[in-house]
Amino acid sequence: MQIFFPGPQHILALFLSCIPFILNAENLGSDLLGDNARWSVDASARLNRNTDTQHNAFTYVLGLDVHKVFSHKNRDIGTLMFQPYLVSLNNASSVPFFFDDGDDTQLTWRITNFNFTALAQGRLNIKLGHFEIPYGLEYQEDTNGTLRQFTFGDRGIKADWGMSVNGILPYLEYEIALTRGSGNELTSSHNPHIFSGRIGSPSQKNITAGFSWFYGDVLTGSGTTEHKKLGVDASYFYYQWQFMFESSIGQKAGNDTQNSFAEIAWIGAKEQFKSYMQLGYQNIKQMNQKDSASYWVVGMQWQNAYGFDISAQFKHKLNAAPTLNIEPDLSIQMRYRL
Repeated sequence: MQIFFPGPQHILALFLSCIPFILNAENLGSDLLGDNARWSVDASARLNRNTDTQHNAFTYVLGLDVHKVFSHKNRDIGTLMFQPYLVSLNNASSVPFFFDDGDDTQLTWRITNFNFTALAQGRLNIKLGHFEIPYGLEYQEDTNGTLRQFTFGDRGIKADWGMSVNGILPYLEYEIALTRGSGNELTSSHNPHIFSGRIGSPSQKNITAGFSWFYGDVLTGSGTTEHKKLGVDASYFYYQWQFMFESSIGQKAGNDTQNSFAEIAWIGAKEQFKSYMQLGYQNIKQMNQKDSASYWVVGMQWQNAYGFDISAQFKHKLNAAPTLNIEPDLSIQMRYRL
């Protein structure tokens, strides 16, 4: 669906017009959706600068985040999440295939699904809609709308339309999903599809570990790309420090691949400030040629109690190859959520 949305100034005007409603969001959410409901308006502006070419790109976002727990006779039935977001690109050089070009605006979907939880007290749930692919560290941490990201780039997709079974057992958590493989748009063009899942230890522990798989054909601008991937991940909290690791092996378009990722993060005592450093490694074998690339990332994020979020990040290559080019990127984002 093509949406005409001329520019960032219109996003700002629309956001300002919502302020009277935002100030009463908690009460309005209860009135419209009943008990156990909340909604927020989420607006952000991001600058990405390629420090080699001096190219600047801008992304403006305005979204709605609705969360509702349905209950009956003191028993939870399920959870609804509804997150439509308008995303406006300006002067972008590399864009998702469902955008027409680097100066386009589209309606996107972050997490929009219903998770039916009434079957077995959370041990066996059924989810239907648009949700994050259950794989690796992305399953553990919510990075939607932030500069800080993990490894979804090597799979070519972060969230997808489909269904899953999921649950929390005494000693493990799991989610197994069958999804369309088309990402933001629900389409059967080129017959994309993904079978994925993650099984891991309880996420509330200081030490967690998981095993993931990802098989299928992911839709791109020129058709589909076959992915086969097996991965492991682990995380460890030590006071205000967080250590995370993920590694995988598999194939992309018939070529053998290896990927590794590690992060060290420090979180302030009031959990308003976070700084992190990441290291990534990619390896692909095509015919008799083996290419590898690696990169590092440093970043910080500051949030306050009034909904303001300021973050910055710099990504740079350690080494690259013709088939695995890594562009240096300085990113700055201002976000307001209430």
